[in-house]
Amino acid sequence: MKKVLSMLLAVALLTTTLVGCSNNGGQSSTASGTSSSTTTEGSQAEAGETDGQINDGKPVTIQVAVSGSAQEIEIHQQKFDQYTKENPNVTIEPVDIGAERFQKLMTLVSSGTAPDIIYINEWCYSLAYRNVLMGLDDFIANDSEFDLNQFPESLLTPLRYEDKLYALPQEVSPFVMYYNKDMFEAAGVELPTDDWTIDDFYAAAKALTDPEKKVYGYRHPGAWADQVLGWFSRAGVEYDISGTEVKGLDTPEALEALQFLYDMVVVDGLSPNPAALTAMGKGADALFRNQSVAMESAGLWMLPTYKADPLDFEWDVVRMPMDKNQKTKAGILNWGISSATKNPEVSWDVLKFLVGPEGMRIVAESNMALPGSNDEAANQIVLDSKFPENVQAFVDSVPDVDMTDQLSIYRTEVNTKLQEIVDKMLIGESTPEETQEKLITEINAILAG
Repeated sequence: MKKVLSMLLAVALLTTTLVGCSNNGGQSSTASGTSSSTTTEGSQAEAGETDGQINDGKPVTIQVAVSGSAQEIEIHQQKFDQYTKENPNVTIEPVDIGAERFQKLMTLVSSGTAPDIIYINEWCYSLAYRNVLMGLDDFIANDSEFDLNQFPESLLTPLRYEDKLYALPQEVSPFVMYYNKDMFEAAGVELPTDDWTIDDFYAAAKALTDPEKKVYGYRHPGAWADQVLGWFSRAGVEYDISGTEVKGLDTPEALEALQFLYDMVVVDGLSPNPAALTAMGKGADALFRNQSVAMESAGLWMLPTYKADPLDFEWDVVRMPMDKNQKTKAGILNWGISSATKNPEVSWDVLKFLVGPEGMRIVAESNMALPGSNDEAANQIVLDSKFPENVQAFVDSVPDVDMTDQLSIYRTEVNTKLQEIVDKMLIGESTPEETQEKLITEINAILAG
């Protein structure tokens, strides 16, 4: 197992998302106002405990941004409850930032009501560039109990901006393919395996699609750039937005990936197009749950929901299909500290807990994600669950996670534009060639600043 997890270190600048989780409510709170702190980072990192009690034992409230399904929110609450049990003078107040996480966070920041601890997916560069986050290096240097080496460098790379570390990873959730075993067997289609190819995937999706019954082989979600970038990566596109011009999109591989998506959605109708998905008004997993689609791509974040509300058919997961390679995206949850917090030392103590062994154990027991650290015990909890049967597919996908698009301060703006342009292609408004040209032009305009 140690060998498996250590393979994370070999991933070249990993990329993700998660986003992809739907927001089904859960605990919600309105953030109270905070004002910018003028304390220097060095003094903020000094010890804040006396006689073993954080904050000298004085009552303190720490707001933590949260997001996700009702089950995910509950898992976060379990971590908060465990921390406050051990530190009764601390109250943790969750602030639900909903599905539009980056936008909601920036709204809170602009209004001076940013939570003390920031929920971060793939936008650490963007937040650090905007001075939203407090650097963590001094906290780490002054904390003899904290070992940064517990985290794979591949996961820390997107969290370092201009040589400063601004967040720590709690979890990684590689995209895999969820599939409906019953639908495969009813159609006489061979069940997929972890070594299947993109041609195998396409043939299966085609065999499982029944236009008259409005049943589709696959659900390609609209408005989700990571899903597009995953197909780009597997096609061999070396996508790079770290400079002032995009790299990789002017290649034959990029056009090949766009043509694949166009054929799948527009030509052969193996997935509802983005407009149809919007008209259906379905949540993230509703079409899979009601057996309108046979396959969908997602991370472990679906598992807590499927545990709480089991699917009424047989299902499993496999790795994403092999094209030029078997790269995939991932949902990554990182935690950072607001640069405006009035309680930096307590916030650091809470953050340490969230990414430490106890926090990792709670996440692992829920099957919500794999640990963001080299925590073999937490990782083994996920594997031992056998939920789903081929849960190993998630672990085996970690070394192939691509996170290179996170190394840009314009990542959010670029991905919003990318998904907008590709979605127009997928409703038949442009050809793959036109889409490729427009992507290059409009992304370069963003990167030029």
